[in-house]
Amino acid sequence: MNASMTGNKKYATIIALILAVVASLFFLIVPEVTPLFLIAYAFALIGIGSFWLGSIYLFENMNGYPWFAAFPAMLLRYLVIEVFFSAVFVAFEQTSVFRLPPVWFLVIHTVIAAYFAVHLIMLKGGKEHIEQRSAEIREKTYEWASLQTDVSAILEQTPEAAKDIRPVADALRHSDPMNHLSLASYENGIKESVVRLEQAVSEMDTEKISALCVALLRQIKDRNNRVKIMK
Repeated sequence: MNASMTGNKKYATIIALILAVVASLFFLIVPEVTPLFLIAYAFALIGIGSFWLGSIYLFENMNGYPWFAAFPAMLLRYLVIEVFFSAVFVAFEQTSVFRLPPVWFLVIHTVIAAYFAVHLIMLKGGKEHIEQRSAEIREKTYEWASLQTDVSAILEQTPEAAKDIRPVADALRHSDPMNHLSLASYENGIKESVVRLEQAVSEMDTEKISALCVALLRQIKDRNNRVKIMK
């Protein structure tokens, strides 16, 4: 853990403690400590604690996607809304303007918390989807780079067949490595042809090498055409 992260966590903890102390000071201010006030105080501490946890989560994942910032931002909105809601009804009660039954006060607070909890769950689901999709793209890009490496290695091993193999290596190098499910059949066919090309090279079958290179160029062209259609 680097010093910057430790410092950020320390500041987040200090801010949370200050907010908790400020909330506790209202016990000295309000004329009467009522069930409504106690419920408001409890949810204020929940909101402060949630915001603190969200901030810690952000600092621990600073190198990830920007959506990490959405967690503490969402929890801060929850804290502001529930504190404003509590302040209004506690003030009404303390000034005898209006007295909301504690049960209804608790129910409304629970609904607000549930609303934000659902949004947090949706954010978490979006995070997992992004990570999964990114992993798939990295894997596909790696596979395409591996094909380029394999054909380049074949070219180095068989300089006498360079006129046939070099165009294939160039075609792979200049192809878009984008990932999409509809490209799977094209890419699987290219992989199989590269494997057969390696076998032909090991057997020094020049006619088969030439035929496979022609087939690979056609397969790569078909894949590239498909990529253009998708853009």
